[in-house]
Amino acid sequence: MKRKLIYALLSPICILLMQSCEKRDFINGQLSPYIAIEDVRMIHKGEDVTLNAERLLEAKMTTGVVISDHQAGNAPEGMVVIQQWRQGVKLHGISLKIGAEASNYAPGDSILVNVDNKVLRRDGYLYIDNIMPSDIQVVGKTNTIVRRIVTGAAAYQRANEFESTVVRVFGGEMYPRPTEGEIFSGTKQMLSGADTLHIRSNPSSAVANVLVPRNINVAGIFLQASGKSSRIEIWPRYTSDIEDVSDPEIPEELGERPIIITGFCNDPSGGDGNYEYIQLMANTDIDFSQIPFSLVTSNNAGTVMHTAGWATGANRTYKFNITEGSVKKGDIFYVGGTNKRINGANSTAIGEANWVKTIAYHNQLGDGIGNATSNLLANSGNAAGIAIFIGTNISEKSVPIDVIFYGGTATASIIDLEQGLGYRITNNDHYAQYTAEGDLTPFFSMGEGKNDFRFPHTGYGTCSGCTPIPENTGFFYKLGGEFNMNERMWTSPRSSTLTLLLKDASLSAIEDGDGVTKQVE
Repeated sequence: MKRKLIYALLSPICILLMQSCEKRDFINGQLSPYIAIEDVRMIHKGEDVTLNAERLLEAKMTTGVVISDHQAGNAPEGMVVIQQWRQGVKLHGISLKIGAEASNYAPGDSILVNVDNKVLRRDGYLYIDNIMPSDIQVVGKTNTIVRRIVTGAAAYQRANEFESTVVRVFGGEMYPRPTEGEIFSGTKQMLSGADTLHIRSNPSSAVANVLVPRNINVAGIFLQASGKSSRIEIWPRYTSDIEDVSDPEIPEELGERPIIITGFCNDPSGGDGNYEYIQLMANTDIDFSQIPFSLVTSNNAGTVMHTAGWATGANRTYKFNITEGSVKKGDIFYVGGTNKRINGANSTAIGEANWVKTIAYHNQLGDGIGNATSNLLANSGNAAGIAIFIGTNISEKSVPIDVIFYGGTATASIIDLEQGLGYRITNNDHYAQYTAEGDLTPFFSMGEGKNDFRFPHTGYGTCSGCTPIPENTGFFYKLGGEFNMNERMWTSPRSSTLTLLLKDASLSAIEDGDGVTKQVE
């Protein structure tokens, strides 16, 4: 018993020591017997290759933690999938073709694998062939399996990096819309931003009998489809890996335009990262835990066209889910970075304001849409936008309840009329879904006089027709008009008022005074 206890305590330490030695010590002339999974993957150049001593630089073994679970029933037949995390290095994984004995290995098993004279192949995903049970030694057990959040865009851009590791995807939309009683058995399509991922389940697994929801968070093993080019599959291991996040039905009493956009801080003093924010106003009482909303920003630098409007994600759009907190009719509230400062670093803390959602967006992904970014709201260049939606599930077809754009007039990255792609707008004070003649105009910037309104962009330095702004001042855009809360209509359209902010400015500087939206009844 004492020997078993010592073994259990020391085995994780041994794994860590072996992994730390995987990189060769050329300075001292010593070659490690262990090779990192990352290095094994780099050996494959498109054709089958035998892993001999020369290619492995005299190594014979690799290490990893088992992530596949054949007992649960949803894993590639005959494959043990392992991943390896090393401090300071990205997570990497690989599959091992073992055959019927694959079911003998459980998630969390820390194993040593002899890869000498084995064959590295790719059939959709990369795997090591001809692994025998005698090639594997279980040396420990862990209850912690690292998993990463990915978006559809990242999945296709960095497929080899995520392959054979556990990932999680937020805010997917099942396509086509599932029928009543439809289950996951087989392969189902899921939209993540502009990209399609596939959810794979063996018919005999418990996962196969889960009802398909409209919208989903899903976790599982990331694999490129066997025999298929450019198709990525997520293999959920357990029924708990599938989370139904479909939005509730919208109550009629909510009415039109329950929330409007009334301002934003896109260029605070100093660095922008995690200091930008958007100001909103409520036209009715809302409990966000009962009726979720979301806010999406767009940043359209360059000339590359997006493909899914507000749902594009990656470096184009970024989403905040608003699912907690509440507001009363007439309240001003905020969405933005977690720092909650009025004008960048070392400025007045405004945490007392009603912040219904914050994300440290400079190093965190958006809620299902968007990469981490140091510049949430553009400071110059092509028009950037802000849109508010009822619900948290945003697709290319989603129409906001309020939207604004500001900035330049270039359109190459914003609208493609031929393909019918663009940022969808709503009927508000500056945009209309139909022309006076009845023609459909669903997108922003469809041509002269067709949803082409932009609030002017004002930045540091010189500008035409305005007073130059001293560098590092910081400012807030008030978007003020007059809104009738009973009729839910703009009686006076919004215009922009630039409010210069000092470091000691108070919350009243952006909530009171000239340029603030007025609500009337």
